[in-house]
Amino acid sequence: MFKAALFDLDGTLTDSMNLSAQAFIHTFRKHLKREYTPEEIFAMFGPCEEGIFRKEDESQAKAMMETFLAFYRRCHQQYAAVYPGVLPALKLLRERMPLAVITGKGKRPALITLEETGLAPYFDLVISGSCVQRHKPDPQGIEMVLQAFGVSPQQAFYLGDSPVDIKTARRAGVTALAALWGARDRESLLRQQPDAAFASPEEFAAWVQKL
Repeated sequence: MFKAALFDLDGTLTDSMNLSAQAFIHTFRKHLKREYTPEEIFAMFGPCEEGIFRKEDESQAKAMMETFLAFYRRCHQQYAAVYPGVLPALKLLRERMPLAVITGKGKRPALITLEETGLAPYFDLVISGSCVQRHKPDPQGIEMVLQAFGVSPQQAFYLGDSPVDIKTARRAGVTALAALWGARDRESLLRQQPDAAFASPEEFAAWVQKL
């Protein structure tokens, strides 16, 4: 049935939300002399990092991005890791179909995470927030992947950890899967009525084995 597997990154494949938050906190403290909580940082998410920095202070956006990236790479091993159980699922899928990441992260931090965690070789395509004009829940990113892989929406699934991910999958017409293990608000995620929801990566891997 499925001919393509699509994934969100932070909170789905990697436990890396806190890394992003700490990188933003460090950057805003250095350049804007302001203190933020992780929750305040998460509320800014939507645009990629460059977009967030431009919104906060256009004149310092470039410098802030470089500070962010330096912290993000330097502290990656300290704050981020692949969720246990994710790799077996990716290995199974890699044998059967092409894989893609569709994330709101900018290209450079997304590639750092994929490289630092060893996930990069599993993916044929990475669509970041830097690659699209319209961010999730707009389906542009998913549509780009479907076109590149030459598959129909009915032949693909998208796994994500947020309500926005489910909305994005619905708008693209692909099967919408929920990664409950990384969700900050499971109830809100389940209210979107995903086609399937998984409590752990191992549960998702068991579902993959049955495809």
